[in-house]
Amino acid sequence: MLTIRILISVLWCSAVLAVVAGCAITGPTAATEPTSAWLCGPGRVGDPCGGRSGAPVDCFYVYPTASWQQTANANFDASLELREVARAQAGPFGTDCNVWAPVYRQATLRTWFSASAQDRSTAADLAYQDVEHAWDDYLAHHNNGRGVVLIGHSQGARMLRTLIHNRIDGKPVQSQLVSAVLLGGDVLVRKGSMVGGDFSSVPACTDPGQIGCVIAYSSFSKTPPSDTAFGVSPQVPDDSTVRGNPPYGPDYEVLCTNPASLHDNLQASLHGIGVGNASGGFSAQCTGGDGPHVLMVSGPGAALLPALPNDTWGLHRLDFELAQRDLVDLVAGQTATYLH
Repeated sequence: MLTIRILISVLWCSAVLAVVAGCAITGPTAATEPTSAWLCGPGRVGDPCGGRSGAPVDCFYVYPTASWQQTANANFDASLELREVARAQAGPFGTDCNVWAPVYRQATLRTWFSASAQDRSTAADLAYQDVEHAWDDYLAHHNNGRGVVLIGHSQGARMLRTLIHNRIDGKPVQSQLVSAVLLGGDVLVRKGSMVGGDFSSVPACTDPGQIGCVIAYSSFSKTPPSDTAFGVSPQVPDDSTVRGNPPYGPDYEVLCTNPASLHDNLQASLHGIGVGNASGGFSAQCTGGDGPHVLMVSGPGAALLPALPNDTWGLHRLDFELAQRDLVDLVAGQTATYLH
């Protein structure tokens, strides 16, 4: 299974190189397309997220950058690459929640790797518009007062950072937040604190039974280089920001929560699904201090895990898989606490 996951990552990297080498980026898809669509939803035929209906809580999942389309923004097609990443990342959570996942006009792989900062920002803003619209649609027509777990990775985590800031933090709907799992998206907190950066009243998770909190990290198996893409608070405004004006500067740091040891951040065994399973022997601990705040993964074979597209990204492609059993179990425990 580990070999299969590595192969998927290599294929993804090859797709990135093909995208970058391709033709010029074209503009966003036509405004006449619908503004809300669903990749996953309870009871849908062929739902890659499991299709469960009747769970006591919901999961609202936003997938990472995965579209191979050659435009600046993807369209609303539930394409194969989106279905596969949703199956791998969100599918396992379907044992405990009803998974809702919008299709959104995300900034494509080509945009992130070869567009200008302004074009990336424009594309990300359009993507966020779709996610916010889908959230409003979900609350109005599908939620029915249930608790909800927010799940996102990479671009999806960035979208949910902004959504929490704009539409949940300090709002009545915050009482329905079971937790938020935001991986590979550099959630910011005030230096030395568990809150006060991106969110005013949604803290980091520091106990498995805690609810209304955030689990966030970016995984590495080697010391992040000086130009690391993750783990360091921006010192200037983010040139790829979306609505919400995220904080920056020396008063903030990147949040790292160890999914295997939330309370004490001990060097603890990771339990994945496929990658990082119990027999793999991987363990992890969040780094601290003045350097990058990342989840350092160690153990036999950890150094062989692929850093794609390069070392500055660490194990970004495996953020979920390395600790997915831990994450699913944490969400199950938080759900029980929420319902109690």
